Amino acid sequence: MLHILLYNIAPVFFLIGIGYIMGKKFSLEIRSLSKLSVYAFIPATLIVNLYGTHVDVDLLIPAVFTVIFVISLSFISSIVARLKCYRDSRKSAFKNAVMFYNSGNLGLPLITLVFANTPMLEYAVSNQIMIIMSQNLLNYTLGFYNAARGKMDFKSAVKAILKMPIVYTILLILLLKAIPYDMQNFFLWPAVKYASDAMIAVNLLILGIQLSHVSFNFKDFDVYWAAFLRLCVAPLLAYLLIALFRIDGVMAKTLLIAAALPTAVNTVLIAVEFENEHDFAAQTVVITTLLCLFTLPLVIFFAQMAF
Repeated sequence: MLHILLYNIAPVFFLIGIGYIMGKKFSLEIRSLSKLSVYAFIPATLIVNLYGTHVDVDLLIPAVFTVIFVISLSFISSIVARLKCYRDSRKSAFKNAVMFYNSGNLGLPLITLVFANTPMLEYAVSNQIMIIMSQNLLNYTLGFYNAARGKMDFKSAVKAILKMPIVYTILLILLLKAIPYDMQNFFLWPAVKYASDAMIAVNLLILGIQLSHVSFNFKDFDVYWAAFLRLCVAPLLAYLLIALFRIDGVMAKTLLIAAALPTAVNTVLIAVEFENEHDFAAQTVVITTLLCLFTLPLVIFFAQMAF
């Protein structure tokens, strides 16, 4: 447990802490920084990791699992929200906070550290990337729908998906794989590799900067209900689904660890865009990110022991 805390968790939160301090000290425009990550660093990471990986049917399992997992969390959070008699706006924000987790900014660097210096690293990263893809697609469709409380039509949801560079990156990777030439020998490949290597540090700094813009308020107990479902119930549900589908090995570890990640920062941006409980969304991101310091080491330890 101490090894996990020091060598897997501490490096991640050290960079998040630096980003937080920088966000408080300097006037950093978070949307521009986020665009750097979304349009440059994450696509480069996808290309580097998926181009050299043989994508077979097995890598579709994390994507399908994530969809089933998120939909299951939607039902659970809906039941809790109904029992708590939340108004519609709070209910939709509550569901987004439980359903969507930080699989990119935090999840990918964490998985990289957990499997660092092992022959399983490339496969684990590929699994995590499939989780990120599924999360993003669901976030920008179902998440938008929740935040808009039914105001967004199907056409608008499709437009939102088509604006995502991740979709075109996947198409580009498929095209590159079809070309009978090893793109790793192409003269621009080192540039893509440099951008990929920068992704982990940049995304963690961005997450810290994003959190620095959130005001702290610990009096809304609905936030703690959302945090409990996100950090405690979600990993338990993931474990049951993993056992049900008989997934094991590296894939099982990656899925379980990812399921225990804190609420995605994108839920705040969506809430702000639709003026839907953005204070609640921001508080949930802060609380789950802080509390996962204690819950993530336990989940990582359990995942290593169970699989």
